[in-house]
Amino acid sequence: MKYKLIVSDLDGTLLNGQKFVSNINKEAIRKAKEQGMSFAIASGRPLYPILSLIKQWEMEELVDYVLGMNGGCIYDKAKDAQKNFYTIDGELLKHIMDQYRDMPVRFWIFEKEKRYVNKGTEATRAKAALYHEDEQITDLYALCNQPRQKLIVECQPEDMDMVEQRARKLNLSTCAAFRSDPTLFEFVDKRVNKASGLRHLCADIGITMDEVLAFGDTSNDNEMLKEVGHGVWMSNGTMDTFAHADAQTISNEEDGVAWYLEKHILAR
Repeated sequence: MKYKLIVSDLDGTLLNGQKFVSNINKEAIRKAKEQGMSFAIASGRPLYPILSLIKQWEMEELVDYVLGMNGGCIYDKAKDAQKNFYTIDGELLKHIMDQYRDMPVRFWIFEKEKRYVNKGTEATRAKAALYHEDEQITDLYALCNQPRQKLIVECQPEDMDMVEQRARKLNLSTCAAFRSDPTLFEFVDKRVNKASGLRHLCADIGITMDEVLAFGDTSNDNEMLKEVGHGVWMSNGTMDTFAHADAQTISNEEDGVAWYLEKHILAR
């Protein structure tokens, strides 16, 4: 199979521990594009900060498409066109936050480059800035006057099991809930995942999911790795994601995306 689109998750996949894209990974992507393949980023991060970071990573000429918000929005760089899909009702967001009132958690709601939170410090603002997100403390309940694409619950790693248990007890028929990091738990419309975003993108650009090669490391990559033509798991990833992959590569710290492309795709 000759793949027409390469898709990569960011954190734990294309990015190293310093949250940068290595020159080795960029060079492999450049070679793939020279062979006629397009390249897309698929991330749980919001779109606008990703677009800003692409410039910082010096990847403006390498990235053709971006899937943000776990596939809840897609962006075509050549057309400078954005599409958004599926949101969570504001009243339901309030109900979810109510379930965690007695726990020491933070909530995040995104709007363009803004990361709105219920509490924060200079340290959390500085950390958000590393992701090109502007953290602002506000009344999140007031922001629920309209539907939103996602709600993130941030907690300490030792509290994650409890956060997940409470999410299951909510028994939400319209939401998907999952860990995206040892400290982050996300709620999105159940129709939103990276695979659904990719299906929209493939329809727009006239290719099939079988013509897509994707890289990912953790739970919010599961559907994507399962549904594309060839899904590749990073060896630093979680075992639930490994179960959905067709192949595996070395870790993100070892430039696993480039290693796999060079060994199995570009060398053909």
